[in-house]
Amino acid sequence: MEITTIKLSKSTVGLLSRLKIHPRQPYEEVILKLISENKDKKNPGKLPQSSSSITTIKLHKKTAKQLNGLKIHQRQSYEEVVLNLIPQNEEAGKKAR
Repeated sequence: MEITTIKLSKSTVGLLSRLKIHPRQPYEEVILKLISENKDKKNPGKLPQSSSSITTIKLHKKTAKQLNGLKIHQRQSYEEVVLNLIPQNEEAGKKAR
């Protein structure tokens, strides 16, 4: 499979890190789980976009394509898409710990 990278703020990556089951779990697995849990939910709550520094994470192109499918409009950032997935699953992440 081909690999690609997406840009996210470090604070968003921090949120994804808190949802990891194990420290070595790839961010891609966390994002795929968020996508699968949110397929039936429309119009999720929004978190404000962070102005912190930007970093990148590696994903398979297939995962990036799934994120593209969740965009409300073509120019929406991956940051917004991922942040829209997280609020609904933060409670589950807290319970898992």
